[in-house]
Amino acid sequence: MTFLAPGLLWGLLTLIPIAAIFFLKVRPRRKQTNAFFLWQKVFEDKKSSALFRRLRDLFSLILMLLAAAAIVFAMSRPRIDDDDDGRDLLVVVDISASMSAGPVDERGIDLARQKAEGIVTALNGTRRMALASFGDTLEFASHLSDSPRDLLQSVRSLETRDVPVSEVARRTLNQYASGDNGGGNYRVILLTDGHGGLEGLNENIEVMRLGDPIENAGLVEADFGWIPGKSNSAGFFYRIASSFSETKQAELELRNAETGGIARLLPVTLEPGLTEPRVLEIGEAEPGRWIVSLNIADDFPKDNEIEMILPEQKKIPVRVSARQTYFFQRCLEAFDLAGGILTQSSEDAELMLGQGAPDGEEPALVFGPDGESPFWTSLGDPVEVLAARVIVEGHPVLKHLDLEGMPFVGARSLTPPEGAIILAKSESGVPLIYKSSQEGRTAIVVNLDPSLGDFFLSPWFPVLVHDAARHLKSREGDWKAVYPTGTVVQVPNGGTITKPGGDVIESGPVQLDEPGLFSLSLPGQTTLFGASLLHPGESLLDDSGPENSAEDVASGNPPALWLLIIALIIIAVESILYHRRKLG
Repeated sequence: MTFLAPGLLWGLLTLIPIAAIFFLKVRPRRKQTNAFFLWQKVFEDKKSSALFRRLRDLFSLILMLLAAAAIVFAMSRPRIDDDDDGRDLLVVVDISASMSAGPVDERGIDLARQKAEGIVTALNGTRRMALASFGDTLEFASHLSDSPRDLLQSVRSLETRDVPVSEVARRTLNQYASGDNGGGNYRVILLTDGHGGLEGLNENIEVMRLGDPIENAGLVEADFGWIPGKSNSAGFFYRIASSFSETKQAELELRNAETGGIARLLPVTLEPGLTEPRVLEIGEAEPGRWIVSLNIADDFPKDNEIEMILPEQKKIPVRVSARQTYFFQRCLEAFDLAGGILTQSSEDAELMLGQGAPDGEEPALVFGPDGESPFWTSLGDPVEVLAARVIVEGHPVLKHLDLEGMPFVGARSLTPPEGAIILAKSESGVPLIYKSSQEGRTAIVVNLDPSLGDFFLSPWFPVLVHDAARHLKSREGDWKAVYPTGTVVQVPNGGTITKPGGDVIESGPVQLDEPGLFSLSLPGQTTLFGASLLHPGESLLDDSGPENSAEDVASGNPPALWLLIIALIIIAVESILYHRRKLG
């Protein structure tokens, strides 16, 4: 044991005057009396009980000395020595979704708060500590502080979030544990239930697992969409995880939230672990909001229900404008018959597909530029293209194309208008695919003649038509029916996303950090999509995961508090004894 204020141990010298007071005798004053025989009897009784009185006074002296010593030791702030090296503490509390599983007051977050409060109390302001939450990100609830009051307030403010532990958070925590963050050398203690996203932790992180395994089952993968080639038939893809130790029977209920009707009620058998993925076909499915429920009794209902959207089968009507229309029309018919999003229409067209100079006012996909057009400022002779080079990596128009396999036969030297986005060019710098907006109209120009080099017969022809049409109509990011919480999506230019809680995000990346329906608003259209937990690590609440590796860490009330309590008890006992003596 060490003392943080050893100078106050000089206070033990106060024991000397305390003892002197007890041994101090008061000399009685002499007075005359005419009834000595009565006082003689009193003196005889007093003499017979003198030994008992001395013992009683000695016991009171010992009690008071012990109380005074306890107070002095408490003031000197004793601390029990352990193997700790005295580094600042970084206590990290897991706030991922699984920490809210279990009965009230026995959840992982409840146990973590209790443990963190015990660590703060034991520090007693004698050491600095920082507190951080650990989920989709690593966020500090309190930076280094030796104030127990501030630290306890930070601990009590921690709440779980409906997201799993992310790779970003794990990587950041590893940096703090290795000292690579530049913020100092911490002793890192992670308070967690041990479930989900804890693989690959730095060996310097001391893991303190809390709580017992929980028997639970939940949906961990899901999607819902139209089945190509089948009219009004949708397929629901799902997978279930179970941490029950035995085989369980449950029901999977799929219902349309718009009509309230149950489309399927399917009995399912749950083996421990991950079940095989399944696809459930729904005939005559109606677009709109759908709810899937796994009907089973467990202590973690958050992964038992999914809210998702089956979008309308909205096609893009395309108008063909070219000298040779046959192959363009066959391409659109193939998409239409296969249940794709493109259909041929000469009326109310939303997109133009053609060759030469584009006419009309719709967005256009143009092959073989020819003639005069605002989408090129000069047009020269044919050039030979030996190799195509991607300029904008990952662009939606190019992401499914193999440019090396595309024959850019019939390409011509041309100059795109100012502001055009060059997606691909030749080895000599000739633009091959670019996007330009002119006079309120947008076009994607493909610098090749599709009638040459058998490009109409190439598999890249329908791929390019499909991806370019989706991009021009802002449909390349057709949203999934439901996403796992924690997923980050990008708000398209000019769009906003409204969260289930009502918060509106106007631009940039958006994290789906809560379950429910999100709304994407774009000019002229609104798209809904769902978010749900959907993470095996947050549903398999068994005894897997990292083992306890935390070394001893002091928790609970400090020794000084116990010494003060002991001193108060001693003083109370001595006061009772003194009171009884007074009463005889």
